Amino acid sequence: MLATAAMAAFAVVSVPLVPAAAETWTASYQFPPGDLRDDAMRSIARAMEPHGLTIRLYAAASLLRPGDQWGALTGGNIDMVLMPVDYLLDRFPQLAVLSLPTMIRSRTQAEHVSASPAMRELKRQIEAAGVVILADSWIPGAYASRHRCVATPADAKGLRARTIGRFMGEYWAGAGAVPVPVATSEALGTLVSNDLIDIANTSAATLLSLRMERKFACLTVPGEGGAMWYLYEPVMVSKRRYDSLDESRRQALHAAAAAAEAGLSASLSLLERRLAGNFIAAEVEVVKLDGAAMDSWQKLARRTAWKSFRDHVPGGGELMDKILAVE
Repeated sequence: MLATAAMAAFAVVSVPLVPAAAETWTASYQFPPGDLRDDAMRSIARAMEPHGLTIRLYAAASLLRPGDQWGALTGGNIDMVLMPVDYLLDRFPQLAVLSLPTMIRSRTQAEHVSASPAMRELKRQIEAAGVVILADSWIPGAYASRHRCVATPADAKGLRARTIGRFMGEYWAGAGAVPVPVATSEALGTLVSNDLIDIANTSAATLLSLRMERKFACLTVPGEGGAMWYLYEPVMVSKRRYDSLDESRRQALHAAAAAAEAGLSASLSLLERRLAGNFIAAEVEVVKLDGAAMDSWQKLARRTAWKSFRDHVPGGGELMDKILAVE
């Protein structure tokens, strides 16, 4: 009888585990092949293949326009995105604090902001919409200009500047530029090729991918004064699909995302040099923002974009103070 019981117990523990069924996810993002953000998404997809999760990547907005990705993600039509949160300002106006000009000026500061209580609260707002933030990325801003270099606010007078969102528009208007508002960066190449803007301000990574150096007279990049802004661009997945994963796949996904985040952060050290090198090779002048120039831009930001954020966003003043307290 004991032998029978032992055999029964052995039979229970020796039943082979049934492997989780293979899954396929869809990921959409606007960045083209070769962009460092495309590299990050591809690294996640490669890492998940051995775990039975295939992630189909649709780069360069080949599946959806950038402005449609959030609705598709939260509506269950796609499973994963990497996108700038500036595209969500109509839904989450508090997120504008992260890209206010001269608010975040260095990678170190951006990383500290990522770990701050204020950032955790902002992430909770995003995730409450039905997503999970897997990885952070902070991309420095840069801008290329036609006609002349724009090293100080006075240099921008009369030039047409591409802007996303109210606060960036007020900032460039305060410098005497003519804001050209657009919804997303999908129109940037069109604006440049059709000579509809004079200042193409975006992330350094997007300017590198744009490959339109000869359309400009000058490139302005971060210098000793730091970057004029940083753009927060997280990797996000549908919470419904995330919750459907078993624990093993969740752990693998987090590990893959952490590795992609680290790789992307490491590649930023080369980003600005590659960008400047391409413009120099095209015989375009390159200037760096020094401390004095950054001081003049921050004075402009305080009386335009920062003031407007405090005045018009609920809790904006308190949120700004929390971000500014992070060094």
